[in-house]
Amino acid sequence: MALYWLGVLIVALPIIYRLTSREASTGERFALVCLLGLALYAIKIFHDVPQFTFFDELIHSYNARQAELDHQLFQENSVLEVTRSFPGLASATTALMTLTGLSVYPAGLVVVGVARLVLVGALFLLFLRVGGSGRVAGLGVAIYAGNFNFLSWGAQYAYESLALPLLVMVMMALAERESSGGRALRSWATPALLGIAAIVVTHHLTSYATAGFLALLCVAYWYIHRNWRPPNPWPFAAAAVALAVAWLFVVASSTVGYLTPVLGDAVEAIWNTIVGEDPPRGVFESSSDATPATPFPARMVALAALALLAVALPTGLQQIWRRYRDQPFALLFLLAALGFFGTLALRLTPPAWETGNRASEFLFIGLAFVLACAAIEALRRWSERRLARPLLAGGIGLLLVGGSISGWPWDTQLAQPMRVSAHGGTIVSPPLSMAEWAAERVPGGRFAADTADAGLLLEPGQKFVLTGRSPAIEDLLDSERLEAWQLPLLRQNRLRYVVSDRRAVGRDTLRGYFFAQRGSPPTELAPKGAITKLNRAPRAARMYTNGTITVFDMEARR
Repeated sequence: MALYWLGVLIVALPIIYRLTSREASTGERFALVCLLGLALYAIKIFHDVPQFTFFDELIHSYNARQAELDHQLFQENSVLEVTRSFPGLASATTALMTLTGLSVYPAGLVVVGVARLVLVGALFLLFLRVGGSGRVAGLGVAIYAGNFNFLSWGAQYAYESLALPLLVMVMMALAERESSGGRALRSWATPALLGIAAIVVTHHLTSYATAGFLALLCVAYWYIHRNWRPPNPWPFAAAAVALAVAWLFVVASSTVGYLTPVLGDAVEAIWNTIVGEDPPRGVFESSSDATPATPFPARMVALAALALLAVALPTGLQQIWRRYRDQPFALLFLLAALGFFGTLALRLTPPAWETGNRASEFLFIGLAFVLACAAIEALRRWSERRLARPLLAGGIGLLLVGGSISGWPWDTQLAQPMRVSAHGGTIVSPPLSMAEWAAERVPGGRFAADTADAGLLLEPGQKFVLTGRSPAIEDLLDSERLEAWQLPLLRQNRLRYVVSDRRAVGRDTLRGYFFAQRGSPPTELAPKGAITKLNRAPRAARMYTNGTITVFDMEARR
C-alpha cells in the first residue's frame, strides 16, 4: 500500500510544486490543473479496468445500456428505481455510444473523463475570476483534489460525477457574467440556464445544492450591494428552484421516498447521539468486524490532513475578509468553508456518515478557495525561505493522501481480484460467474438476491432483480426457516429465481464482487439453513451452484 501512495504523490507533487511558483503563466497553470485532474482520474481507471466495479457504476451502466438498446430514456431500474428519473448521464453516454460504436464501459470512461476536465477547468476559471490571480486559482484546484471524494467516489461512473462539474460550470458562468457587465450579462445567461437545466435532469442532490448555493449567492449580493438589480443572480436561483421542484413532482416523485429515509435516519442518529442514547461512531470505525481496520500510520496521515485544514482555515478566512469581502462569491466560499467543518460532525454517527460525506464534496469548493488564499499568504510571509514552496507542495500532497484515506475504506484503495489467471485459463469470481451464467442461460427472469450479487445480476447480467429491505429480500435470505410469508412475497413480486449467497460480504457493495485475498479476515458464512430452507419449497429446485452461491428456481416443478 505504501508503494501505491508513493505513486500517487509521484504523479501529483511535481504538478503541485509548479503551481506554487511565481513564474508560471495563467495558461500554464490551467494546463497543469487539467493534467492533475486527468492523472488522478487515470488512477481510478487503472483501479477497475476492464469493467465497472463500484455499485453505483453497475446501476448507471445498466441504465445506459438499456437506453442504447431500446432507444428510450426513463427505463426501469429494479435495484435503484430513482436513477431512471435522472437520465442525464445515460443520455450523454448513449449519444457517445451511438456516434462512436463504443460499448458502455469505454463510453462511460470518456464521459466521466470529460466531466473531470470540466470540473477542474471551470473551478480554475471560477477561482481566477474571484481571486484575480492564476496562482490562487491553480493552488485552489490542487487543494480541491484533496477532498474526501476526489480520487475514488467522485471519479466513478455515476450521476453526481457529471452533475457536480456542471454545478461548478454554472458558478463559473455567473462569475464571468458579474465581471463582464453591460451586454455580456445576457451572453452568459444562456450557458448558465442550460447548465442548471442539465443538472436538474442529471442528479437530485446536486440540483438541490445548486438551488441552495445560488440562493445564498443572491443574499451575498444583496448584503454587499443592497439591491436586487443585475448582476444579482436571483433569476437564476429562482430558475434553479422552479426547475428542481417541477422535475421532482412531475417526473421524479420517487426521489422523495428515496431520500426521506436517508435524511430521516441521519437526523435521528444525530439526535440520539446528542442525547446519549447511542454512542458516537469511532473515527475510522468499520460497521463490520470482518472489515480490515485502517492501520495506525494511515489514520495519523488522515488526521494530520484534517488538522492542517483546521490550522490553515483562520488565515484563509482573514485573507478573505481583508481582500475579498466586497465580492459575493468570496463570501459564499467563506460560508461553505465553515459549513465543511460542520459536516465533519455528521461522520460521527453511522447513518449520517454518508450525508456528511456527500455534502463535503460541495462545500470543499469554498474551502479550497479559502485555503488557497491562506497558501498565498504563507508564501508571501516565507518568500525568502527556500523550503517554503516544497513545504507547501508537501502539505497539499498530505491533503490529497489524507483526504482519500478519510473518504474511502482502506482495504479497497487497491484493486481487488475479480478475475485470476491459472494454467493459461481465466477464472472469474463466484458472483460474477453466477451473473454471467444467468445472462447466458436464463432468458428473461426475475431474481431476488443480496445487494452485491444484485448489482452484478443487473449489469452485466441484464436481469430484473430485487434486493434490500423493501420488499424484505434481506430478511427472506437471512432466515434459517421457510416462513409462511416468504413464498407469498416471491409470488407477489413475481420473483422466480432466488440467489442464496452464504457469504456475509454478499451484501457489501464495496467488497462483495471479488475473490477473498490472502491476509484478509476469514469470510463470514451464514448458517446452512439459510440456503437449505428453500429445498422445502413445493416447486423449488437448485439450478446453479458455485461454492457458497446457489440459485433456486422456485417454479421448476410444475
